[in-house]
Amino acid sequence: MHSAPFSVEVSVTSLSQENEYISNLDPLKADQLIHKLPFLNQKKDTIELVLLLVDIMPSMNEIHTFDKYQANAAIRDIGFLLGSLKRHQVEPVNIIPELEDKMNLMGEKSGLPPRDTLLHYTVWNPTDFRRRTYTGTQDEQFLIESVVVAMEPLVRCIILLRNLHLTSLSSPEFKIICQEIVALFENVIEGIVIARRKVSPSYFANELRFYFDPIILNNREYLGPGAVEMPMFVFDHLLWSSDCQDEEYRIFKETYLPYIHPEMRNIYLEFENKSSMVSKVCRLADGQVEFNSIILDSLKSLSSCCRLLKSFRMPHKKIAEEAYAHTKKQDLTFTTNENTHRNHGSGGYSTDILTHILNLTNQKIDMLEICISNFQAPESGRNISRN
Repeated sequence: MHSAPFSVEVSVTSLSQENEYISNLDPLKADQLIHKLPFLNQKKDTIELVLLLVDIMPSMNEIHTFDKYQANAAIRDIGFLLGSLKRHQVEPVNIIPELEDKMNLMGEKSGLPPRDTLLHYTVWNPTDFRRRTYTGTQDEQFLIESVVVAMEPLVRCIILLRNLHLTSLSSPEFKIICQEIVALFENVIEGIVIARRKVSPSYFANELRFYFDPIILNNREYLGPGAVEMPMFVFDHLLWSSDCQDEEYRIFKETYLPYIHPEMRNIYLEFENKSSMVSKVCRLADGQVEFNSIILDSLKSLSSCCRLLKSFRMPHKKIAEEAYAHTKKQDLTFTTNENTHRNHGSGGYSTDILTHILNLTNQKIDMLEICISNFQAPESGRNISRN
């Protein structure tokens, strides 16, 4: 059994080390076998896919010896076969009933659902010649890379936002942390740029996304890997939405909460039903008797974080709309219940949810901008403080 090579504390370093550690593991000895997948998927050879899944599937005794890192590496490799079978309209558990107990045990060890997630598909996926793919295409390689590029900077931003909640608005450190978030978030946007430029919307809509369909285990659906499992909603949660009363967005966040890293999930729960950063600073600024240039700098720096979030939301929404537009074109020719289902994402949401989230984001940004305007207005009556 492998031992953990790092502290379990929430830190970027530990999570980055975890990504590398899991991606290097091959507990099912699947490195060579898994590279058959693109060929088998091209042939739609479900019999060989089932045989390959049976071949790499560990016994219950083996699973009991796994630590959480080995369990996640095993789920990763099994997940590629589950997604492949489901893409070819085979429900895996109907063919291999013992799959359920084994996936449940590995899921329990991993602290994640009993199937693969975006983490398994991207940051826990080996690099170079060991990388697992469904199709072997450049589009899929760039799809994976777009998430890998964005994930660690996003995690860093979330941890910095958590620190920001503990930092005084009147401290120069507040502005410094905001500037660090802005610099890092540019890399998150770079991930979107890669996806936009390198992944064909038509190919994603009509081929790749079907590998991420939900599967049935325990008489319920478990969602497949998807960009929506990026912990962007945790970033939102800390920045502006932890106190958002919108029921649709609350349900959306809670749908995907089980699928994100347990440490990110813990941070989300830590701030549940508490004031968001935007609400907190607006309340503090409105109650400030004296005008303070440091507080104004802090407010403007937080506004920069919010505006950058908006610059992420717009291209993300555009990519999703382009993908689903291609899906709808296909559905004009092939109208089936399955295609109707696939006009929505794997979680059952259409692109309308992205418009809704963007509108909610803009409302909170507007609230902050009004707060800044009021704070620095001469008619506010605040005394000038240079501290």
